[in-house]
Amino acid sequence: MDAVISPSVIAPGNVEELAGWVQEETGGDLFSIRVTDPYPSDWDDCLERANEERGDDARPELEENVENLDDYDTVYLGYPNWWYGVPMALLSFLEENDLSGKQVYLFCSHGTGGLANSVDIITDALPDAEISDNIFDCYEEDASSSENDIKQWVSQTNS
Repeated sequence: MDAVISPSVIAPGNVEELAGWVQEETGGDLFSIRVTDPYPSDWDDCLERANEERGDDARPELEENVENLDDYDTVYLGYPNWWYGVPMALLSFLEENDLSGKQVYLFCSHGTGGLANSVDIITDALPDAEISDNIFDCYEEDASSSENDIKQWVSQTNS
């Protein structure tokens, strides 16, 4: 079993908390996508930077990548919906780490935008991965109370 990958703004972010529960349920390894220039912990400042990166089609530099990605067949990829898409750091990760042939399960924390374009963006970035249609998503304010729901979802992905 397998990698759980997640960009988070502040600890514990919604996605980080969800990823922890996925890890508990799967027994897999946890990997956090971290940028060399951390995002601001102030929500408005973080959103402003995220919007600038999106407008510039930026690829923020990552602190590290998964060293042993070939050892994994399944990846649970967690992310927040930022500006009706994904954090640009997630695209940095997807472009620098080959998930070809891997089974990928997506989980997302979002505001009012739901999944928006995030699944299409990830699918385009991972043309050779097997992305499941069984996607877990929750409203950001419900993330901290979603432990049972996400663990049930993980159980469904393993059956």
